[in-house]
Amino acid sequence: MSRHDHDEHDHPAPPRPRSVGIARTGDFDAPAFERAIGDLLRACGIDAATSHTGRTAQRVRELWQKRLLGGYDLDPAEVLGDGFEDERRDMVVVRGIAVHGVCPHHLVPFRGVAHVAYLPGGRLHGFGRIARLVDAIGHRFTYQEWMTRDIADALMQHGKAAGAACVIEAEQLCLLLGEDRRGDERVVTQAFSGEFERSAQARNEFLRAVSG
Repeated sequence: MSRHDHDEHDHPAPPRPRSVGIARTGDFDAPAFERAIGDLLRACGIDAATSHTGRTAQRVRELWQKRLLGGYDLDPAEVLGDGFEDERRDMVVVRGIAVHGVCPHHLVPFRGVAHVAYLPGGRLHGFGRIARLVDAIGHRFTYQEWMTRDIADALMQHGKAAGAACVIEAEQLCLLLGEDRRGDERVVTQAFSGEFERSAQARNEFLRAVSG
């Protein structure tokens, strides 16, 4: 058996994940977005042309286009890059990556932190690249559960990892604004792939590394 065959047997390629987040079927239409914000203000009974609101449509559009939905303009594979060849197999953990997404049910953001780890499968990746990968996946219409899984799957597929793990703790604004809520609720989601899915020891080591 060749070494190439042996490597494929040890670390079979994971299945391609579905599209990341809610798929966008067209380009971002900036003029239409700004018109919609003006219509929203008027529907709320607010004059959209005062000194306070005259540039609101532009400001909101820039925020959504560049930040809240900026991940649609990023390819997770390109953002992560190829890394560099290295035979080390030690766990790599990046804690506390700021993350946000937009709930497609209520069109309000959720925000929190992501803790990400991978077990190298022959390649290492820059820490900033991993944080940027989180941005590319999170800055979309998506659910926290999807985002958590998509990050782990991207490290397996694009990063050639032997194992990947992601935990996200976030404030869901749609939950915090609900009736009879205390306002301090947090949602925690976890996803494990590869060796992290198969090994309780690897999962426990990761969870200890990100605890607190």
